[in-house]
Parts: sequence; structure tokens; C-alpha cells
Amino acid sequence: MKSQRSNTLPSQRTLIIQPLPGIGDMVWHLPFIEAISKFEESKKVDVLTIKRSMADQLFSHEEYVSDVLWLDDVLVGKSKLLDILKLAKKLRSLNYGRVWILHKSYHWALVAFLAGIPERWGYGFGWQRWFVNVGKRLNNNSLKLHPIDQAVNYLKLNGLLVEEVPPKIAVPNESVMQIEDRFKDYPKPWIALGIGATDSRRQWGNENFASLGNDMLGQCGGTIFLVGGASEKFMACQIKNSITSPSVVNIISYPIYEVIALFKACLVFVGNDSGMLHISAAVGTPSIGLFGMTYKKIDTYRLADEGRNIFAVIPNENTSEENVSSMHKISVAAVVQKAQQLMEKFQSDYS
Repeated sequence: MKSQRSNTLPSQRTLIIQPLPGIGDMVWHLPFIEAISKFEESKKVDVLTIKRSMADQLFSHEEYVSDVLWLDDVLVGKSKLLDILKLAKKLRSLNYGRVWILHKSYHWALVAFLAGIPERWGYGFGWQRWFVNVGKRLNNNSLKLHPIDQAVNYLKLNGLLVEEVPPKIAVPNESVMQIEDRFKDYPKPWIALGIGATDSRRQWGNENFASLGNDMLGQCGGTIFLVGGASEKFMACQIKNSITSPSVVNIISYPIYEVIALFKACLVFVGNDSGMLHISAAVGTPSIGLFGMTYKKIDTYRLADEGRNIFAVIPNENTSEENVSSMHKISVAAVVQKAQQLMEKFQSDYS
């Protein structure tokens, strides 16, 4: 497989700009960042992104990323022009020789141009085409594609990718052993519930999660781990208090690198369409995604498949209930059934 890139800048660093803000967004892009790194002489790249992506923790054990830079430290939002100039000045000082822009906006290509980065790769949509100067570009028909498809098509077009591969997050055995030791008194199987959601319309709700916890522990035994961010602290307490079994562990606001190790030690994950869902899938744990708001959109069909280790449960549109959100049309019984199927299927691989 031959890449289009030049080898004239071996001593200079390579930067990848991925500005989508979510944890899930960054997880989606892991295979693309790794694919680019393989064609660098150093086999390493730097990544420029948003702090909310938690990229520093996601890449903490990935050898192909040298450094993570934060857009938040430069972009203050008061003036787009001033932000562009400030970011360009910062990147110029870092002496990058090559940049890959995994986004459709022209702003990042303009920043790279002003920063004097010699090789500028990008999708080439709209005005971006005036500021990228190497590689083949996507045609405008790709503009409406899902971001994953845009990245896949672009890297294939330029010889860096033969076929799409699912995201994978490296988890050191030592980290898993530490988690196993910390919670050794809790019975297995371990089941993680991702109760967080950045969009309230993607939230299944504490009553549903509590009912799920009671049903799962009643039928399968084991331990439930409640996973989420600081904003889910009160919700987690409500869920835990509503589950009759003592085998419930609240790990709200744990560092991502510890959550990653915990997911690796779980038999199954169940959660809202959030970053935790995609992290769990990427470490190799069978992960059930509750797709309500997005189930009719491309996201569900694009992201939820066995190849990505994500198994979707969608709303029951035949329900007679009125004025009920799509998320609340997802029944606890349907989720329990899916979880039991996966637990039976993957039990032999679980230790």
C-alpha cells in the first residue's frame, strides 16, 4: 500500500487536528490517527483537540501519540480571527512539518497555512481546498457523510487505509489487575451501567436503570458498576438506593484511565449513547447502546454493529403509551434480554 505523502520532512513533527468535542468522537477517530502514524518515519503524531474529548487519557497507553495539545488553551471564543491568529502563532512555534485535518471546516486549514506548516492534508471541502496543498481530496458528495465515513474515504483515497477497522484502546494487564484487586470482594460477573448523557434527550433515566439493575442482579447475580460524570452524582445515588442488592458500586467521576481498565474487566456494558459506550466497545467489552433520540438517524446504523462491538436496543414504536420520549420507549425487558444473550455468548471468554 503506497501513501501519497512526502518523505522530505523526516525531522519535523506531524500534527493531526481533530476538533470534534466528544469522547465518542475521539474514540471513532482512533483507527485513523493510528493509520496516519504508521506512515510517519517516527511512527508517532501529535493530536490537537478539545479537552472534553479526554484524549490525553484515551491515548495514555498508545505509543503512536507523542503529545496531546488543547484547542481550549488557545481558543477563547471572543474573536474567531484573533483565535485563528493566536493558534497559528502557537503552531508555528512548534515547527510542525506536516498536518492532517480530520474535519470539513476550512478554519483549521487556514490556521495551518498561517502557521507555515509545509504539508497540509485535508478533505478539501469548500474554502478548505485553498489551504490544503497535498494529497487527493474528497468530492462534494462526501460533505453530508457521517464523519467516520469522511475519514475512512479520505484515508483510503490517499493510500493510508485499505479497509475500515473498529476503534481499539490499549489496556495494560497491570491496570486491569489493579482494578480486579481493588474490587476483589465484589462477586462476578461485573456489569457496567453507563448512566451519563451530555444530551438529556439521550437519557434513559434513573428509574429504568434501577429496574435494569434489580433485574440483572436478580437473574444473573454479580455486581453493577455505575459509571458517569460529576453531573450524574445525584442520579447514581438514586439508582443505587433503588437497587435492593448491596452489589452496586458507584464509580462516578473516576479517571477515564481507571474506567477503561474497569470496562475491560466487565462481562457486559449497558448505557446511553455516550462516550462511555464507545470506550467500552473499544476495549473489547460487549456493549449495549440505548439508542432513542438517534435510532432513526445514521448514527445508530453507522455505529451499532458487532464489528464495532456495539449492540443497539431501540424504542418499541408499537407501545400504546402517548407523550413518551423515544428513550422511554426502550423497555427494561428488551435490554435485559439483550444483555442475557450477550452474557451467554461471551461468558466462555470471561474470566
